[in-house]
Amino acid sequence: MASICIGQITGSWDADAKATAQALASGLEKCPPRVVVAKFGKDGWTKTTWGPPTNLDYDVLRTKSIKWPYHIVISYTILVSGTKNRKNREEAEQDVKPSLVFKLSYENAYDIGDDGSLRFSETRVQELLGGGSWKQRTRLPDACWDQLPKSN
Repeated sequence: MASICIGQITGSWDADAKATAQALASGLEKCPPRVVVAKFGKDGWTKTTWGPPTNLDYDVLRTKSIKWPYHIVISYTILVSGTKNRKNREEAEQDVKPSLVFKLSYENAYDIGDDGSLRFSETRVQELLGGGSWKQRTRLPDACWDQLPKSN
């Protein structure tokens, strides 16, 4: 309990929380694109590329929770591009001229524990870029931006 009081008095926890947020945002910036080659019905094979994350911004908020005293929100944009339909998978994989299909505005929320632990709280997508409501979304298991960073 004493460490909690000292951290709050000296402000070192605030600095640690901000450093954690900055490290998370920096890690998301380094995420590789997510590339998916798939067949869509009778239309043929396409290569779709998601990301990498751009326009990253973060905010660190104090909470009233003793167990999870800080909440980090990182917002970013994911550009999604796709190729024309191809006859087979190999042609789609070789296609290097994707066109922008749409942009997604994402927010990831994380909680920092009183012991310094980090948990993924939620992730949301904005329904209409730049003005719609935020909606909970499913995390993609193969997208770097939807994972907690690996600890050393």
